[in-house]
Amino acid sequence: MTTTTLAACCGFSPKPSELSFTTSIGAGNCGTVQNSAGTVTKQLACGGLYTGGGSNSVPLPYAVPDMGNSLTGVSSCSGSSLTLANLTSAQTGSNRNCTSVGCLFGPPLPIPNPSSTPTSVCVINSVTTDASGAADCSSGASSLSLPLNSEIFLDGDLFPNAPGIQVCPVCNKTCSAGTNLNGPCNTDADCPGAAAGSCAGSNKCHGGPNDGMACTPADSALSQSFPTTHDCPPPAVNDIGGLPIAFALTSGTTSKTAQAISGQLNVFCGFCRDVNAAGTGCFEGDSAPGCPANSGCIGAGNPFNCCTGVGAGSCDQTAPKPCFIGSGLPTACTDGNGSWPDCQQRNPGAFGPAGGGARTITETGAPAGTLSDGAGHASTLVSIFCIQPTFNATVDAAGDLPGPGAVSLPGTAQLLP
Repeated sequence: MTTTTLAACCGFSPKPSELSFTTSIGAGNCGTVQNSAGTVTKQLACGGLYTGGGSNSVPLPYAVPDMGNSLTGVSSCSGSSLTLANLTSAQTGSNRNCTSVGCLFGPPLPIPNPSSTPTSVCVINSVTTDASGAADCSSGASSLSLPLNSEIFLDGDLFPNAPGIQVCPVCNKTCSAGTNLNGPCNTDADCPGAAAGSCAGSNKCHGGPNDGMACTPADSALSQSFPTTHDCPPPAVNDIGGLPIAFALTSGTTSKTAQAISGQLNVFCGFCRDVNAAGTGCFEGDSAPGCPANSGCIGAGNPFNCCTGVGAGSCDQTAPKPCFIGSGLPTACTDGNGSWPDCQQRNPGAFGPAGGGARTITETGAPAGTLSDGAGHASTLVSIFCIQPTFNATVDAAGDLPGPGAVSLPGTAQLLP
């Protein structure tokens, strides 16, 4: 009898099947913002999400939920090099940890705005392109392309009588007394005017279509905006649309440097805009009153270059057009016969307030070290990306969109058999 022994790869025989990454609570700083002189003007916290241009008025950073698990498949293994591929919900057993189109990425993300509560939003992230990437089981370095759709729900505060801002439905206990009677609570302090022990009962959804139903928290009680879970989705009526996010994660260092484009300094993420054509200030794709639209055409080229006649033209563009994404040269904005000829952000810079002088954004990840032992190892994944306008005037003004985004995801990486 002849026995064939399959060669082991990365400590697994014949190879590991999956790479797991689970987010954790961050500590310390993982990045910086520098001005044109190279001076650090802002530290970027580990586990923090930063968005918007230099005039953003929403307090930053937003806390990234912990306990978010994503599984990628190991499609090939050679030496210490791993090729990563997507896994479906059928393969992982859930649409909450898979990495194929339609899979959810992380728990619901609350973005509260204490300075303007009605502009607080809840974000549901889902995968729009199958994951792909690479890892090294010796160093623990990894990179992953995982484009997302960020669906935005303009919820404001779902429980104004509760301390804090519950912008996403939360999964926790219930106040039995006090001014927050029947409202959500994580501790007795969330039940003002009530005695000790007033935050009680089992976890249930507070807010949204599943209000009152049993649930399991998908993250920790990082603040009164947590814990969240996909067991408790946000109200569908508050959905204002989705934003494509070119999520490219790395355990290394990534950086974006702004340019001066179309008369605007410090452009990280330019989108085609009308500044020098008809002077509307509108971004391509915006249907707000006063923006270029076929309905406003009174003749060829009048009042917009995209007009071809009365009520006719190529003005009704349906989506914003990116023209600069933090590297290379800006592309020409020629749609509608140059109706949106300028390549700009809403305002220059990054991560305001007072961020107009931002010139370089850097995020630094951390590799996991050896993964061949099959144990979990601390790692940090980072990404810098562009965010297009939502075309909701309130949200875009508060968040200063379009503009850049940056995130660091501390967590645990582990190879699985």
